[in-house]
Amino acid sequence: GSLQRMGRRVRDGSLDTFLLRPAPLLAQVAADGFALRRLGRLTQGLVVLVWGLLLLDGVTWTPLKVLLVPVTVVCGAVIFMAVMVVGASAQFWIQDAAEVTNSFTYGGNTLLQYPPTIFAQELVRGVVYVVPLAFVSWLPALYVLGRPAPAGVPSWAAFASPAVALVCCGLAGLVWRAGVRSYRSTGS
Repeated sequence: GSLQRMGRRVRDGSLDTFLLRPAPLLAQVAADGFALRRLGRLTQGLVVLVWGLLLLDGVTWTPLKVLLVPVTVVCGAVIFMAVMVVGASAQFWIQDAAEVTNSFTYGGNTLLQYPPTIFAQELVRGVVYVVPLAFVSWLPALYVLGRPAPAGVPSWAAFASPAVALVCCGLAGLVWRAGVRSYRSTGS
């Protein structure tokens, strides 16, 4: 949530305070204003996941499916963090873009509450190949539930979340570094 305020920090120069401290800038910005109530959302999500898994009927559990569930949770969190970092980085250049970046982060979160196949094919392709939000939960869940992947998406994509998370982190790191290098304090 504190990454959303990046545009304001760039505009008013308050980012300079973080740059003076002997700690990584991204860690400082991400941890600024941390509230313990955020752990409640995490706990709630994990409780719902466990409850849903316990109530799940008709799934033949294999060691691979059991392993895929925690891997999916961790990789999904990493992918969302990377998308948030890219959104915060964009605010180095377009300081008033918080709502644009929110459309990908919070909009993506809302989008993933529904099966993407109910949306247009172009949107499905977008969440698989452009902003890879389908790897957060949807594609791995299809495998766990024994459902086929949609047309045009290879069946092995259910296992690609770790690779996608690594690529997203690498891209987020590059964009973040480019944004920090372009920062010139207030008025830049």
